[in-house]
Amino acid sequence: MSMIQKCIPDAYHASIFEISYHSLQKQGITTLFFDLDNTIIAYDQSELNVKEIDFLNNLKKDFKIVIMSNSGYKRVSNALKGTDFMFLWHSLKPTKIGFKKALKMVGETQDKVMMIGDQLMTDVYGAHRLPIKVILVGSVKRSSDRGITKINRFIEKKILKKIMIKQPKLYEERLLPYVKDHAL
Repeated sequence: MSMIQKCIPDAYHASIFEISYHSLQKQGITTLFFDLDNTIIAYDQSELNVKEIDFLNNLKKDFKIVIMSNSGYKRVSNALKGTDFMFLWHSLKPTKIGFKKALKMVGETQDKVMMIGDQLMTDVYGAHRLPIKVILVGSVKRSSDRGITKINRFIEKKILKKIMIKQPKLYEERLLPYVKDHAL
């Protein structure tokens, strides 16, 4: 699978709240890896609110959950304060290192996992390198992106153009809604 193909998500949803988790269960998915920043909360939000905590706690009834973030320990632990969610900080996405650590944490194989994140360069490409299935979601608040994420978004635009040319059907199916949602 080429780098471009690894940047094509298995599905797209506008937010984590719109995913059919029951459908994922039917597919044999037992574990969810969630990106934190701009997937669950905006970068400028310091911690999960009640809605997000209740939502993830409800998912924990049916799935193992790991929050994977490239942010530091302080950011991630503060964001998850008062919860008992498993998490990895400095997960080094898109390398395989963090994904392998997360698999060990939950004692699961990659075919039972779904990664959910808002970036092609870190979440989609990184997960597909193992390979782990990925759902791309719209960013919670793109204007809160930090410096490195802004660089990734610039590269992402170039990759989206290549996918549009090389894989027009998959682009239309899985990425055009993402592009429209973010006015790219």
